[in-house]
Formats: sequence, C-alpha cells, structure tokens
Amino acid sequence: MAPADARPGRDRRTTVPRIRAAARRLFLERGYEGTSMDAVAAAAPVSKRTLYQHFPGKAELFAAVIDDAWSHFTRAPILPGDTAGDPRAVLRAYVGRLTEHWERPDVVPLLRLVIAEAPRFPELSQAYFAVGKEPALKGLGAYFATLAAEGRLATSDPQLAAAQFLGAIKEPLFWPRVLGVPVAFDVSAAVERAIDGVLKDR
Repeated sequence: MAPADARPGRDRRTTVPRIRAAARRLFLERGYEGTSMDAVAAAAPVSKRTLYQHFPGKAELFAAVIDDAWSHFTRAPILPGDTAGDPRAVLRAYVGRLTEHWERPDVVPLLRLVIAEAPRFPELSQAYFAVGKEPALKGLGAYFATLAAEGRLATSDPQLAAAQFLGAIKEPLFWPRVLGVPVAFDVSAAVERAIDGVLKDR
C-alpha cells in the first residue's frame, strides 16, 4: 500500500497543516517528551520520510506548532506604522486582540507545557520566545518608538516601555488564566492604568 500522503487525491498542500495539527494534539495530550516523531507521522498521517522532509527533528516541529499558535497575532497588522489616531484607542484595541489570542484553546495549554518541560528541554522556551513573545514585543516596541519620536511616550526606551506595558496587562489579566484562578481585577481599569503608565499627557 502507498504511504498515506502519497495516495491519489491527497492534496499535498495540506501536508504541513496536517502535521502541525497532529503534533499539537499529541504534544498537549502526551507532553513533549512523550511525543515521538513516529507517533506524529502516524497521526498526520504521513510517511516518516515526508515528516522529516518538512521537520528535521522534534524541536523544529514544536517550534512550528508554537508559530502556528501565535501566527494570527504576530503576523496580523494589529498596530499602525505611524502615530495617526488616538494612541489610547490603538492600545485598547491591541489589548483586545491580545485577549482574543489568550482565549484560543491551544495558547494557555502550550505555555503550561513549555513551563513544565523547559527545565529538561530548554529548546521549548527558546522556541516559544523566538516565534511568539519576541515578535510580539518587537512589534509593540516599534509602535512605541513612533510615539517616542513625537514626545508622546512617558519613557525614552520604547522596548522597555513595551515590556512594562505587557507586564502591566499580563500580571493581572493573563497569569490568573495560566494558573487557573479567577481574575481579581476589573479588566477596563487594569487596561487604562497600564496605558496611563506608558503615555505622556499632552
């Protein structure tokens, strides 16, 4: 019998998405250590040769899963390239998109997986940072740099301001989700306080 991915009628353009979907499911069910490349190939289903043609190893496959989970957020034009418009409205909309990202069913479970297994597999946290957190932080920092150039940012360091803004949002609103405890703060109040901390009154 021909390998599953070589059967007539199989659309090869769907191969990588199928592999990523199978890997994500297995990573979340079995953990990183408990997921083998053979198991992913069987679940996709693709031949092992095809799997390794697209992903040389499990670390690269996990990075692809993380990239897939973050892609709708990091690749979308969620911030303007200039300072046109009200920065407060821009940042409120940004937090709204960020919240939608948190609510995706795989985002928090994948982060929990990274936290649990990164001490033994540091490549997990490296992948999570490289394809998720770092692009998001740089994107926000670039927007803050445009505000700083016009004297509208409360600090001269846009990247630090981006990190502090995200911290002021995530500490009260995101980390309770990760820990599985109720959010204890008013969302709107937390967002406005975070915005107050980075914008300069004109």
